[in-house]
Order: sequence, then C-alpha cells, then structure tokens
Amino acid sequence: MAAADRLEIGSLRIAFGRLVAVRDVSLSVREGETVAIFGPNGSGKTTFLKGVAGLIPVQGGTVVYRGEDLSRLPAHERAARGVRYVSDRSRVAVRMTVRENLDAGAWLLPAGRRKAARERVLSLFPVLGEKAGEPAGVLSGGERQMLILARALIGEPSLLLMDEPLLGLSREVRDRFVSVIEAQLKGRVTILMAEHDAETGFRVMDRLAIFRRGALVHERARADVRDASALLALLHEHFRPEKERGNG
Repeated sequence: MAAADRLEIGSLRIAFGRLVAVRDVSLSVREGETVAIFGPNGSGKTTFLKGVAGLIPVQGGTVVYRGEDLSRLPAHERAARGVRYVSDRSRVAVRMTVRENLDAGAWLLPAGRRKAARERVLSLFPVLGEKAGEPAGVLSGGERQMLILARALIGEPSLLLMDEPLLGLSREVRDRFVSVIEAQLKGRVTILMAEHDAETGFRVMDRLAIFRRGALVHERARADVRDASALLALLHEHFRPEKERGNG
C-alpha cells in the first residue's frame, strides 16, 4: 500500500526536561485500521497520542499522514486534515447546549453540511438528541463522554486518536461506544486507541501495540491472538516487573 494511504510515525521522541516520555517510537498504520495501544500507567501512551495530534511539542521524529508531513503543523492544522483527539479527560462546554457543543465540533465543515452531520451523530447517541437543547452541564458522566465522541465525529475525521475514552464508564455505556466504533468507524476511519481493558481492545482492534517505559515493545495482529483471555495473558507477561521477567 502506498504511503499516501497510511499514517507513518517515525522515531517519535518526546521529553519533558530530562524525562524522556516517548523513546523513538515508529508505527505504520494502514488506512482504516484500528490499532489498540496497551501499556501500564506512565508507559507513554497519552504522550504519544498527544504528540501525533500536535497537542504537545516533540523533540524528534516525523508524523506523515496520507503522504503529507504534519510534523511541524500545529494541532488546528492537523485537525483541518482530519485528525481528532479524544480523551477521558476531554471536556464539554457546560453552559452551552448539547447542540451548540456539537456545532462547535463542526467548524471545519461547510455550513450546508452541518445540520445533516449533527443529525447523523445524534442518531448514534439518541440520549443526546433527547437533550439537544439542554445545557451540557446537566448530562451524566457517560452522556458527557458520548457528547465528546459525537463532537469529534461530527467533523468527519479520517484519523481518530482515542486516549482511554471509555475509562470509568458503565458497561452499558461502554457497549454503546464499542457498537458505534464497530458499526460506524471500523474500516472507514483510521483509529489509534489507548485502552486498558483487554476485552474491549480485542473487540475493536485489527492490531495491538504494547508500550513500556515510553517504548513500543511489541506489535501483533488480531489474527495472532486467540481471544480476549489470550490477549490479557500477553499483556500480563509484558507488564510484569523486570525482575520477574528474568531481566533484573
């Protein structure tokens, strides 16, 4: 597949002073592929995704998407090229209505397409449609996270960077999110999704990547992992303390 059909991250390096958070990570992602990223707290997952999104400065490496080098572009320019970042720590504008929050996410769309885009994302999360005219501050935690994802999707992204977007949500809300990913996004949108839950990761992934101490230490295709239990066993093996792995 040509480079124009890929996300190519080359030797990305991110540091905060003397602390190196991402150590020369390279990752190639096919158009429409979903890569689930796993790693313990502090392994560099969030920093990596923010670096790709242009939300934090990087000290080295490249981000090339659809044949264009985005490495020196600010976050809003990357957004104009279809890149969106969604996190469990993202926020909504609580005094604005649900509809106004969505309209803010549609700023890059032509005016004539915004209404249809809003109706499309509200159909994915019916509860938001029921509360479209209410302030976002009245939404529950799960509903706010639905709004955050809907606000990202309304802009019709082609590359979605998701940083543990389901963390702390109920099983019902998690299943709704995963259903949207499976039915509406997989194969159509390129997704990098940091996740901590093996079952959810296994459901959505085409491939997995494991981070440890800022480095990408393992990649594997979904076809090479039997089921969610096998994935969990693989993660446990990689997350053991060094001395238990025979390296200390």
